Amino acid sequence: MPEVMSSEVVVIGGGVIGAAIAYYLCREGAEVMVVEEDDLASGASGACDGFVSLQTKAPGYHLRLAMESARLFPELAEDLDVDIEYRRCGGLLLATSQEQMKELRGRAKALKAEGLEVEILTAGDLKDFLPEVGKEVKGGSYCPLDAQVNPISLTLGLAKKAQEMGATILRGCKVENIVVTNNRVREVHTTAGSIHSRRVVCAAGVGSNQIGKMIIVDVPVLPQRGQILVTESREPVLKTLVAGAEYLGTKANIQGLMPADAESVKLGLGFTAEQTASGNLLLGSTREFVGFDNQTTPEAMNAIARNALRYLPWVEDMDVIRSFAGLRPCSPDGLPILGTIKGIRGFYLATGHSGDGICLAPVTGVTISELVLDGETSLDIAPFSLYRFK
Repeated sequence: MPEVMSSEVVVIGGGVIGAAIAYYLCREGAEVMVVEEDDLASGASGACDGFVSLQTKAPGYHLRLAMESARLFPELAEDLDVDIEYRRCGGLLLATSQEQMKELRGRAKALKAEGLEVEILTAGDLKDFLPEVGKEVKGGSYCPLDAQVNPISLTLGLAKKAQEMGATILRGCKVENIVVTNNRVREVHTTAGSIHSRRVVCAAGVGSNQIGKMIIVDVPVLPQRGQILVTESREPVLKTLVAGAEYLGTKANIQGLMPADAESVKLGLGFTAEQTASGNLLLGSTREFVGFDNQTTPEAMNAIARNALRYLPWVEDMDVIRSFAGLRPCSPDGLPILGTIKGIRGFYLATGHSGDGICLAPVTGVTISELVLDGETSLDIAPFSLYRFK
């Protein structure tokens, strides 16, 4: 006979967003149950890079959200029992044309007006950061506050600490239905039994649309595939995060920064590179709408490798040891969907982070915890409401 359970708050999703929400709820003394269909970090959080990048965020509400999240990371690194490999290493955005340099200059000006430190660099200046850059590179922008983290360690560390504070985590447990009576969430039906709860948070990533259907709400989140190459381990060669300007173009649909060739546009190709604590380089990446296909493709692997050589010719001497792909939960405008649902009390959305889940996990955890427990948030999240799409 299925078990009947209860919890003050149910969090649907065991990725970095769900784990962060559970962690911050538990810090406030809430009783939390996390329901994960597969395993912790089994989705996008376990198949991505570790960028905590600020200069890639749009000036305004998006950047402010990211800056607050960045402020929380050092405390998390101290509090979690797991080494999340957090490092404030700075980040470079590289331009391969004068048009891209013009875009980066304008963007740097807007970011600095918001209080973010960003510096424009010439091709000669880049020698202080990189062993060598490709002949096409004209310069770039540098943000010293950009950082990196191990996304799997972060997710597992948050979940572990939440458990130590009393959270229950149900792995391999699928949500089958959500019961709403008198315009209020009452119960979550799962493959492990029913959970009585008056507060339910959807942090289900690419599964959020399916969860929304259970309460007759359209949550416009689609899976967007990102593919990455992993090289052999080497001694430290990258001091910073590195990305090409077209990465920002494909991410934010900025025409002046989009890739030039048709294949790259089709793949949503944008160069990224980081060196992990273990010495491996992660080279990326793509942004593809291919449904729920999370397999890597030879087409993308070759395109990523060629693109990496354009920016960092010396990676030619490094062996690629594996590749992976993950499905990012992508909203129509690439920004997260945060907040409540009209007409249904006790249901909260925290999804659609579109590749920014790692960077925005801490601030999402704090904000949703405040919303669930206090009914209001210290940061204005109205711009991230579901109803901006209506």
